[in-house]
Amino acid sequence: FETNTSNGNPLLSFEGHTNNVTALGFQSDARWIYTGSEDGTIKIFDMRTAVCQRNYEIKGKIAVNTVALHPNQAQLISGDQNGCVRVWDLVANKCLAEVAPQNEDIAIRSVSVSSDGKMIVAANNVGNCFLWHMESPQTCSSLEGAPKDAKRVHDTYVLKCQLSPDDRCLATASADRTVKIWRLPDLTLEKVLAKHQRWVYDCVFSADSSYLVSASSDGSARLWDLSSGEMIRHYTGHQKAIVAVALNDTSTD
Repeated sequence: FETNTSNGNPLLSFEGHTNNVTALGFQSDARWIYTGSEDGTIKIFDMRTAVCQRNYEIKGKIAVNTVALHPNQAQLISGDQNGCVRVWDLVANKCLAEVAPQNEDIAIRSVSVSSDGKMIVAANNVGNCFLWHMESPQTCSSLEGAPKDAKRVHDTYVLKCQLSPDDRCLATASADRTVKIWRLPDLTLEKVLAKHQRWVYDCVFSADSSYLVSASSDGSARLWDLSSGEMIRHYTGHQKAIVAVALNDTSTD
């Protein structure tokens, strides 16, 4: 869709998935997008032609719940319903690494990669968070041998984990109606943001890591000042759950 005009018609349609699309993101130069789906596939689509350039299928067609792009722009990290985290290399055109940080019965709900490539985080359906410290920030060739921290961050589903742009904090959004801010690298709890009335499905940091926007099934989004932990804006208007949020606060100069 074009956001600079009132045209409500799509410019391109990216087709090929056979079930719900659960993840989407852009390559840094907007040359292609990546998608993950409950059909058990991850796809790369050309932004100019909408043609599918890559198709990665998980054996058994296990639902893909989350996908993140490594800052090297050449690898994707995915989490699935069977509890596995996988690294997909776009140059080698294959899966380089696969690990189940807890067990294969607990779904990975969200993954995030730090802006410097030194950390990968995954969170699952029982409230646990796993943090890998990568030996090489340029690439992620293995998760099995990488140092890993594990922590119980919520007592129920973690629906989103998000590393801050300055790589100093981790935000976790949960079905317990809160967003928690954890100080890195030792995952020390810093703040609990608790104003939502229902599950918090998504959250995103501002570019300077000073603010955070959260989205909830209570139909609202909220803007938080992370220095004080106070809510400073409350956005309403949706009649049903808000399950995704994005923030464009970068300079246009």
